Amino acid sequence: MRKKVFLASMLAALSSAAPTFLTPAAAGEGQTFRMIVQEPRFMDPNLVDDGGVAIQTQLFEPLAKIQNDGTLVYLQANSIERSSDGLTWTVKLKPENKWSNGEPVTAKDWEYSLKRILDPSIASGNAQFLTEIKGAKAYNSGETKDASAVHIKAVDDFTLVIETERVAPSFLAKLALPYITPVPQAVVAQWGERWTLPEHIVSNGPYKLVARINDQSIEMNVNPFYAGKKPTIDTIRMTVASGDICEAQLRAYEAEEIDFATCIPVQDIQRVRQDATLAKELITNLDSGTWWVQYDNSHAPWDNKDVRQALSLAIDRNALSSVISDGTAAVANTIVPPGIPGANEDDAIKGNVETARELLAKAGYPNGAGFPPFTLTVRDSASQPIVAQLLQQMWSENLGINATINVMELKAFAAWVNARKNAPYDMITALWVSDYADPENWYGDLITDDYRNSHFRNEDFASLIKQAKVATDETQRIETYRQANKIFEEQQPMSALYRETSLWLVKPYVKNLWPDTTLRLYPIRDTEIVR
Repeated sequence: MRKKVFLASMLAALSSAAPTFLTPAAAGEGQTFRMIVQEPRFMDPNLVDDGGVAIQTQLFEPLAKIQNDGTLVYLQANSIERSSDGLTWTVKLKPENKWSNGEPVTAKDWEYSLKRILDPSIASGNAQFLTEIKGAKAYNSGETKDASAVHIKAVDDFTLVIETERVAPSFLAKLALPYITPVPQAVVAQWGERWTLPEHIVSNGPYKLVARINDQSIEMNVNPFYAGKKPTIDTIRMTVASGDICEAQLRAYEAEEIDFATCIPVQDIQRVRQDATLAKELITNLDSGTWWVQYDNSHAPWDNKDVRQALSLAIDRNALSSVISDGTAAVANTIVPPGIPGANEDDAIKGNVETARELLAKAGYPNGAGFPPFTLTVRDSASQPIVAQLLQQMWSENLGINATINVMELKAFAAWVNARKNAPYDMITALWVSDYADPENWYGDLITDDYRNSHFRNEDFASLIKQAKVATDETQRIETYRQANKIFEEQQPMSALYRETSLWLVKPYVKNLWPDTTLRLYPIRDTEIVR
């Protein structure tokens, strides 16, 4: 009963919230697309590692793209070929590719950019996607300062050759990531960190940046030198959200001030779904992504598997989904989502609240007695403060342990998490959305490479991932990941909460705007406004 009262009070609090709203730019004439975004951490595509990639993908273009159905579509590349031994990748670029200043995009630009991502002095989080390249780890770690030791070579103006340390079946998918794009070497050399200012920036994608006011607005126009399919939308006007981005988007959308909203406030989901007009404009898309609560596995009490399992089994995931998404978010009992080879929801740990209490007692904390104070740190967006309060309540009621909640502004939270590589903490909530639909992205990039700094270490798991990374037989490779998944879920270094679901609102005159299941991107190049 107490839990039901708590959930009802949370919904009431959400309904009465009065958010701050920043009025977006007025509608333009003709093909102008209006939307609201969060302030990006970076405008440099070699550095972007957060939701700002949705902005960058309008400005910069990678070699290729993997469609939702798994097919490969070439963009900046004409072809990408792998040698018979699986170690050499030859990329043939399209000679017609141009920067937004009319200069050609060359293999030298690509060589420079890939090595720049690996340069430890710029500390790009995207370096992890390139460490399979021969010499890349030594350069990225600072073991060698010689960039020429990295086996990336422009052999002529439009041919790039890359050698990997090992057979890497997932490397093609990594070369197609939206994070892996070129930057103009001459412009970066001339302007340094100021190269991304509107008056200096040069891009290779369908749009070019023409104006930006930090924390206020971003404007793009069509890149006249773009060699791909020409956009029909001439201008993209982005207003930067002040306060909750979902609140800002819905208010502007209903006021006819924007054409597209990427999320809906929790307290408004039911209203939108029941509204005769808005319901027709609602697009629900189950993303390939998971939210979880993550423990710092490097120190007590979180280095104890029984503690981690206890906290996981004490969570009412159905209640979480009901409160934070009106039930639109799918409950997640495992980290790696369905659709990723190796994932298996049957690997979820079994038990209930009583099992959780027994595990906590086994760990030395009967009824929570003697359990040390701990802090749950979360971002101030995506309903995470509400998630934190729900978890706090569940653990207090079910286990007798008490969490302190620390809410941080999104950019500060991201920087803080990145700084936890060698710094202890207690727990955070985190999200991973597939960069590419391959198990390497989850078991390798996220877990083994420890992208979120969980500090999880398990020899059996690590050994299986090492085998899977070099397996050339696909059936054997997937089975190895499958075995690793079972170990990972049993160890419970992260406790899954719910699957990420995108709730979009799109005006009926906006055509051909479709979500990717990976990374939740939306290429505006293909979008049209038909009134």
